[in-house]
Amino acid sequence: MKLTHLRDFMAVVETGSLRAAARHIGIAQPVITRSIRELENELGVTFFERHAKGARLTPMGDCFARRVGTTQQELRRACEEISQMKGQDVGEVAVALSTATCMSLLPTALTAFARRYPKGIVKISESLFQPIEKDVASGRIDFWIGPLNQSEASTQFAIEKLLNNHRRIIARRGHPLQHARTLAELDGAGWVRPTLSTRNTEGDFNEIFARAGLPAPRIAVHARSSLVTMLTVAHTELLTVLPQQWVDFTPFAALIEPIKGIDPVAAAPMCIVRGQGLPLTPMAEHFCDLMRKAAHNYARANADPEQEALSSLTEERSPRLDRYDAGIRASGHTSATLVAGC
Repeated sequence: MKLTHLRDFMAVVETGSLRAAARHIGIAQPVITRSIRELENELGVTFFERHAKGARLTPMGDCFARRVGTTQQELRRACEEISQMKGQDVGEVAVALSTATCMSLLPTALTAFARRYPKGIVKISESLFQPIEKDVASGRIDFWIGPLNQSEASTQFAIEKLLNNHRRIIARRGHPLQHARTLAELDGAGWVRPTLSTRNTEGDFNEIFARAGLPAPRIAVHARSSLVTMLTVAHTELLTVLPQQWVDFTPFAALIEPIKGIDPVAAAPMCIVRGQGLPLTPMAEHFCDLMRKAAHNYARANADPEQEALSSLTEERSPRLDRYDAGIRASGHTSATLVAGC
């Protein structure tokens, strides 16, 4: 079995047909057909069911694809890590972030990362945890940051708590109910429910009303995107429940505001989630450290003593980066220093 066999196999998986895979790689279709046949003969199984519109994975093929995908990610990381240890600041980082994380932590971390790795590529997906869970476990995504109930997470993940978190009831500026002081005063209002996940996350607020002994709110809009949620709340009488970070995000401050008379609602803490036992490259580790630093600064700016105590643990950079820099110095190459803050 050769690496080209695995490359060709994954190309068919990703493109859905032998012809498309051949075009994607830049080789003749008979070559890739022979490569797949050799792989199937070596393992004594059939990986694809051929049909008029392409090729579909068999159960054996699906199992093999999951393992090969992980292997390819680790090979890519290994090559990038060696390059980075030689002082070549090239490679990519793949991360997924919740909307609230994008608003509160990403901008300053990304700016600092670009200064340190001007040739680096950051691939960013906006998502809650459930939709990208498998990609984090396999290593396709280096890490995810967002609200997570740690007790519900699988042991296949390494989880690091960053920040305590809470949500607010949000309305457009100048809303007739902006001076309400209890949930009962919101009776009869229509609500926007962000349906970003099927689990009880920031999109589910029925429990807030249940705890207050009130009936479930009247849902008028299910919004499957952050943009739709914002536009709907900003330009209608509808209310919603969103993380505090939405309110703190300067571009939104002129459009929405929390109903200040009603206390914040506890939410799952912001966490970093990585695949258990999957080491990050120096570049990915650096970006992760920058996100930790951004969380620390966010906690200070919001004057939450409990959050400051928690995030003070993030001020020290990763020990693995210290070993990485030591390796560079031993090899005779030079390395730019880490950006101190973000």
